[in-house]
Amino acid sequence: MKKTVCVLFGGNSSEHEISCLSAGNVVAHIDKELFDVITVGITKAGDWFLTKATPNEIKSGDWQKLHNKACALSPSPTHHGLLVFNKNGDVSVTRVDVMYPVLHGKNGEDGTVQGLFTLAGIPFVGPDVLCSAICMDKDITKRVLSEAGVPVTEGFCVRKEHNVNAVHNEIITTFGYPVVVKPSRAGSSVGVSFVADEEELAKALSVAAAEDDKILIERAVDAREIECAVLGTTVSPKASCCGEIVNDGMYDYESKYVKNTAGLQIPAVLTEEESETIKALACRAFTAVEGHGLSRIDFFIDKKSGNIMLNEINTLPGFTDISMYPMLWKESGLAYTELLTELISLAR
Repeated sequence: MKKTVCVLFGGNSSEHEISCLSAGNVVAHIDKELFDVITVGITKAGDWFLTKATPNEIKSGDWQKLHNKACALSPSPTHHGLLVFNKNGDVSVTRVDVMYPVLHGKNGEDGTVQGLFTLAGIPFVGPDVLCSAICMDKDITKRVLSEAGVPVTEGFCVRKEHNVNAVHNEIITTFGYPVVVKPSRAGSSVGVSFVADEEELAKALSVAAAEDDKILIERAVDAREIECAVLGTTVSPKASCCGEIVNDGMYDYESKYVKNTAGLQIPAVLTEEESETIKALACRAFTAVEGHGLSRIDFFIDKKSGNIMLNEINTLPGFTDISMYPMLWKESGLAYTELLTELISLAR
């Protein structure tokens, strides 16, 4: 019998729109011969709605204009489903076999909604609460990976209540300018700034603090940006081929999704040794954070030294038209629909 997959998208996050773009693609490409698909959109206010929106309506945000039914995830493992609240006050249960959270950022890939799925007793695509929480915090991720022997980018953290002069002095005494200032717990390069000198520091800290009260200061590296997709379980991860971000300037939210100026080179032009090293490090990192299902793992190759460093791990990477994760697996021989089927199978 067909299994029912619930695609959850939107969310109370600065990455709400990116989630909708990803979800539209996921809904369009799921194998309808194997799975029945229902969709639940979360508004920016945090309200959940069961919707019959088309993939294009999900992408555009028009799903919120439709007549939807309010719903919530059943907290009872015996129900395995969504509680649906009709306008007349009736309550019904829609059974769900697998939750597919196509969510990004806070309250989506930080372990919160994963905990809700766990309480409800419903299998879900992606890693568990622990891995999600670790990887959402770039600072904690680096600590775990350093312990596992994975080279990471150099940096330190400050809090929202920072003293700009004190932060400047710490930068000078550690690695000097230029630096990259970013929220420790945000995605899609939201709130990230390149800082060339002390004059630019205050504004960059303010931009990052608008997203998170924990701010990461990293030494800026003139580097190639290489990404690798991982699929599987903690004990048996598989790495895709590598891809490269080709961009003049910082690969930030604007260059990704607004101006669309960043180019992708798939596969990346690397030596066999570089490629195998990155793939091995990606799998080691996935295991170190106890990953499951999927992750996109991002690396830097220092143009001067050739050193390879892990930048960050994204546990629910984008599935938009320009997203690297599905494109890397397509190049590696796993088409979009087959990739989704594999992810749902791993969840179950």
